[in-house]
Amino acid sequence: MLKFQVFVDEQAAADFPLLNAYLLGADGNAMRGEITVDKGIIYCQKRESGVCALALQKPTGECGTLTLQTCLLPEREEPYLLSLELARHRLMMLYNKSEDWGMLDIKPDHPVSKRMDKARSCFIEALCLRKDHPGQADTLAMQSLTASIDGSEELAIAHADLLLTRRRTTGAIPRHVIGTGVALDCKHQHLRDAIYTHFDFVSIPMPWKILAPEEGDYHWDVLDEWVDWARSRELPIIAGPVISFEPASLPDWLFIWEHDYETVRDLVYEHIEKVVGHFKDRISSWNIVSGLHVNNHFTVAFDQLMDLTRLSAMAVKKIQPNARVLVEIREPFGEYYATNQRSIPPMMYADLLIQGGINFDAFTLKMLMGQPVNGQHTRDLMQVSNLLDQFVPMGRPINLVIGVPSSMVTEEMISLTDSQQQVDSDCGYWRKQWTPGVQSTWLDAMMHIALSKPFVETITWTTVIDHVDMDLPLSGLVQESMQPKPALKRLTMFRRNLANVRTENASPSPTS
Repeated sequence: MLKFQVFVDEQAAADFPLLNAYLLGADGNAMRGEITVDKGIIYCQKRESGVCALALQKPTGECGTLTLQTCLLPEREEPYLLSLELARHRLMMLYNKSEDWGMLDIKPDHPVSKRMDKARSCFIEALCLRKDHPGQADTLAMQSLTASIDGSEELAIAHADLLLTRRRTTGAIPRHVIGTGVALDCKHQHLRDAIYTHFDFVSIPMPWKILAPEEGDYHWDVLDEWVDWARSRELPIIAGPVISFEPASLPDWLFIWEHDYETVRDLVYEHIEKVVGHFKDRISSWNIVSGLHVNNHFTVAFDQLMDLTRLSAMAVKKIQPNARVLVEIREPFGEYYATNQRSIPPMMYADLLIQGGINFDAFTLKMLMGQPVNGQHTRDLMQVSNLLDQFVPMGRPINLVIGVPSSMVTEEMISLTDSQQQVDSDCGYWRKQWTPGVQSTWLDAMMHIALSKPFVETITWTTVIDHVDMDLPLSGLVQESMQPKPALKRLTMFRRNLANVRTENASPSPTS
């Protein structure tokens, strides 16, 4: 059993909230186990052998309230000091990424070097005081943790600036790179004009529940209108997800067949045939399945999940051979696997798709943060950059979907369609509690980091306008009143800079 000692104001914590707490194995996947806290000690009883790490949400001062993890640790009788082990892992990540990215020669006066030095010295002091003065050691360890998070984010941004500059100057950024999701029931002309002005493409959702509220009875009007409008403006379209087992996407009548896999399989194939067949002359990119690996809502076995993914990709290629097929990975940090035995860890799912020879063209990686529900707890920029790097060996492009709210999301704002969905009282925040300004700053940082990766093809902001039943409340770039938020202006400036560079690269040299 792993034990961790926790302190508050240098005193053993009488009460310590366990938010988004789970165990991680040596393979980086979530591990099943029980985590409890009693009298200032966290007890971790894992169900598997071997070393493991603890991940949980923790306030980190000026860096925000974030989900962090310890290093892999062996069991011992004496409890570890939680803050010290969190600091150890982040300091190790900072050094490892500096080496991986070839940035160990940063000048001593660079912010990364200064924060690295502070983190290291505080960590050493905390180690020395750990035995005799654990409360003081906890304070120093938290200072080390904050400095190392700050330094690692500075490092991620510095590395992103280098690679993005290189990608810009070599003309390696695609023409249609920044898009947005649309709300099907929002048809204001001003909103559509804004989409045309500020984005390179649109992502049009195709929830089964909207298309076929009754079995076999398809309603195309709303989607036809959006697709025809986008085509009239020559905006490329990414359609879907077409198949998602989220309750908000599935029609009620399909749940009748929940325990009959063969029937579900046939219905999925028929649905894809109808949808792709209807739009094949107008849409060429299909986000065909989303989140099957999370498997929260249907009792589908491991091999059936893979079979459905293969079937869906094959169906699109059969109907529209030249179509671009995307497979969406939700909740990419994979904490869901700690509690759901029927699920597949995200990186394992991605690897199985590649190794299984499934015919698809790219991954869609959906990364939403800031809502107190499963899979949307806040991570820092280095964790995001590190996660993206893990997709390099997959050899497939990434289409990234991102979003954070412009205000703190409360439990009252969440419209749960699944009675089993867990709602935490808090999901953390980045730097400061979510505001329009923080949303804008986060968007800019994420754009830099994501587009610095040569395998990231597009970035889609989850939705353009705040509306009812959105995946993440208050995450739109435009308020319901049609007032733009600061994040839209920041996105416009970023996109304009990319367009200017592309124009310069396309222009002939003055000396030619």
